[in-house]
Amino acid sequence: MASERISIAQVYRSSLSPPLPRYAFGVSLLDRTGLFGHAPDWGQPFQPSASQRAEALRRLAGPDPGVLRRLIRDARADPTFFDHAWCVADPDGCIGATALLAPQAGNTLHALLTRGSSDAAIPALGRLLARALTGAHGQGRAMAQALVEPARGRELRVLEAAGMRRLATLGYYERGLPRRGRVAASWPAGASITACDVHSDPGHATLSALLQATYEATLDCPALAGMRTPQETLEGHLATHAVDPDLWTMVWLEGRPAAVSMCAPLPGTDAAELVYFGVAHWARGRGIGPALLQHSIGRLEHRGVRSLHLACDEANAPALHLYHNAGFHRTMRRVAFVHALR
Repeated sequence: MASERISIAQVYRSSLSPPLPRYAFGVSLLDRTGLFGHAPDWGQPFQPSASQRAEALRRLAGPDPGVLRRLIRDARADPTFFDHAWCVADPDGCIGATALLAPQAGNTLHALLTRGSSDAAIPALGRLLARALTGAHGQGRAMAQALVEPARGRELRVLEAAGMRRLATLGYYERGLPRRGRVAASWPAGASITACDVHSDPGHATLSALLQATYEATLDCPALAGMRTPQETLEGHLATHAVDPDLWTMVWLEGRPAAVSMCAPLPGTDAAELVYFGVAHWARGRGIGPALLQHSIGRLEHRGVRSLHLACDEANAPALHLYHNAGFHRTMRRVAFVHALR
């Protein structure tokens, strides 16, 4: 089953953005800020000063005002937002490109980078992002990650040039939830279900231990196993999604925690996301996965949710078989990259 997937919401924050034409906004020359006595050479990374941050974000956002608004909103909400922001200047002394490792829940950073206009920019952009990654090492974060559309070969090469590791190709899947009457889950003998208890210390510990058990011999982004502790992973889910006991379900088999499903509504829509779905290694092959998925779908239908979304490593054949049999179809793909920071 799926393990530490990158969430659906992150897809919409993942694109490496094209450069913004300089005539579209007023820019400040770096040699007028007092930071430099002359325009620095292209390829020499520096951290933007407070007065340069707006320009740095514009170079990161590209021509999409919606992306710029989201970046500004996130920057205002988190005083550490620019801790791992690095820029390079163009020959005219303006900011030519920005690399930023944006803080995320779960003790991770998300890599964002100005998109190069030609292959000639790949080495310099790779060095810029590598500088940001180097600066983030040993600063308490577990890892950095990035998502890129498979067709964007230049962006893939920039991430590789920066030293990031290609983790997996993720498929993003969707299933409609028509109101045709719910099908009851067929549980194996000895199975029972409870709501996930995340409000007590024992419940928190039980769920963290179950997450760890679902990582064993996983086929879903196996390279992620061990990069974060189960506690960090769980805290990331808790910080990102509202815990609904009706939608966070734990399966017990023979008195042992065996599987977990976590669903969360997507704000402002009639859709939901399966943010985590996993079966402990020792409990696989006993029918728990299909039953738990059917149970989760039934609970969402009861809520009036019209569609369910999830992400899965395309190399995880058993999970894809499960989702295909449950009626999911792929809507998009992304290539995921990671970089360990400790």
